[in-house]
Amino acid sequence: MKDAQGRYAPIVYLQAWTGNRWLYLQAYVDSGASWSVFHVDVAQLLGIKLNRVKRRYVSLGNGSVLPVYLARIKVRFAGEEFTAPAGFSDALRMGFNLMGRAGFFDHFLMCFNDRARLLTVTRPARAHR
Repeated sequence: MKDAQGRYAPIVYLQAWTGNRWLYLQAYVDSGASWSVFHVDVAQLLGIKLNRVKRRYVSLGNGSVLPVYLARIKVRFAGEEFTAPAGFSDALRMGFNLMGRAGFFDHFLMCFNDRARLLTVTRPARAHR
């Protein structure tokens, strides 16, 4: 998919549960991000009360610090439904949500192929006992 500047980027669709319906979201897959971070407006749409969740600070690759409110959200992604940790921030100035490793990369294998402009998402094979 292309980003806002028209460049190909690993942007995916996912859904988050609001309590009575699924909210469709887009997120940039960021294997360097420990946590997924969504704009604070998404928390409001999901009915998350920010004054009732933990506030943390996460370090970004450029050395700056981003304040986030951490919560667990129910999501649908790549044919699976599960809960994942997510951060919400009003300081997210990238213009898009971030899908980080926690909660997503332990459910799926994600492979970037920049030459082919392709992101492949697969479920890992379960080990047989």
